[in-house]
Amino acid sequence: MRVEPSQKSSTITTPGNKSLLRIMGHWYGEGKKELLVRQAVREFSFLNQDLVIDLQFPHQIFKFNDEAELYFIECDSIEQMVKQNKWPFDVLFCDKERYRLVGEKVNDKEWGRKYLVDFSKEPWFIEAHKPGLFETIPLADDYGGILPGPIIEGITHILFVSEEVEKKVGLKVKELDMTFDDFLSYAKVVDEYNRTHSDKVTFFSKQYQYAIDNLFKQLVTSYYGKTHFSSVQESLTALEQTYKAFEQLSAYHVLDQHMEYSHLAYDIAQRILFDKQCLFNLQPTWLILLWNKSNPEGLKKLRPCEIPSFAGKISPFYSGFFQVIFVVPKNANNPEAGKRFIRYITSTETADRWVKYSKCPTGMRNTISYTDFGQDMYEKFFQHLQKKYGNNQVDVRLNELLFNTKKPLNFRYAEVLEGKLSAAEALAQLKRQL
Repeated sequence: MRVEPSQKSSTITTPGNKSLLRIMGHWYGEGKKELLVRQAVREFSFLNQDLVIDLQFPHQIFKFNDEAELYFIECDSIEQMVKQNKWPFDVLFCDKERYRLVGEKVNDKEWGRKYLVDFSKEPWFIEAHKPGLFETIPLADDYGGILPGPIIEGITHILFVSEEVEKKVGLKVKELDMTFDDFLSYAKVVDEYNRTHSDKVTFFSKQYQYAIDNLFKQLVTSYYGKTHFSSVQESLTALEQTYKAFEQLSAYHVLDQHMEYSHLAYDIAQRILFDKQCLFNLQPTWLILLWNKSNPEGLKKLRPCEIPSFAGKISPFYSGFFQVIFVVPKNANNPEAGKRFIRYITSTETADRWVKYSKCPTGMRNTISYTDFGQDMYEKFFQHLQKKYGNNQVDVRLNELLFNTKKPLNFRYAEVLEGKLSAAEALAQLKRQL
């Protein structure tokens, strides 16, 4: 099912000669994150009496509740909007993953330039975001070179550990400041357990397609220790040490999967919580609320852990990313009202609510810090990350950081971790690409 694009793009008026503003919301059913959207719409409506606002969430629009399937339905609808340049919403939910998939579908990675309003040159827009954010993180690359909305959402990657599996195999995982040596010692324990027991457990889940990628990047950047390119030799040394670390891990069969999900589509498999069969599951923070709905008892058995770094070294970065959530189509029925709404939510008030409600970072200026919160385990975890890494929770591009090039490089780290390629072979093959 899809929302059919509008047949015309002219402002719709309602009784009382008020114009209609249609908003596609986000975070439906995600507790206070949904509340953030509803509060913003309610307050904006009060301040803009010339508008009638119609707020709908994808679950209501498409009458579909399965999160994984809904993602593809949303992307299919946006694809049709782009192809016809007809837009049923003046403010549209379109995060970086939906933008990317739509770009693949229409064979145009820069479709945003043609069809979405760009706020990147607006002084109020720049001022509302954290200093240096746009200079240090290439956020516009996610939207074809433009910034079509405020950077409300920050996503952090968490290495979740199962307390039930901990007890089963007889170990206690270090949540904060975990080193590679710690991580390796846990792999040894799990491998020994699996050698002597029939109810085998998975050490590290592959459900999330970027899990290995984020583990590798955290180790590389911790050894490298710099925020910019320095020298090829330093970069190769950091990579060599990380390849060797992955080679050590491979001896303990860390990627053997002892839970069944291979028959499922990736987006569906990622969302399943195997709290009794897997020790480590590296996932983005948005899964916390999803698991709280689908498997609340299982979620209670997980603890958040920091992705490991090399002993005695601290990465300037921590794995995560920031993204746009709401955009305004240029050819919407009421783009001017849509732009007014975007300006309204691009604010410190929105940023503070996001941090308070989600406990996750934001790209906008905020006044609330994690020290203002209570002390549950997630609040302690995010407070620790904020203190250690600041706002540098980013998806590092190793080709740019290590070799100052936009040329795609195949690091082949997964093959090393699987034991299919040696550290020396991986490094040699990388050098040949330079």
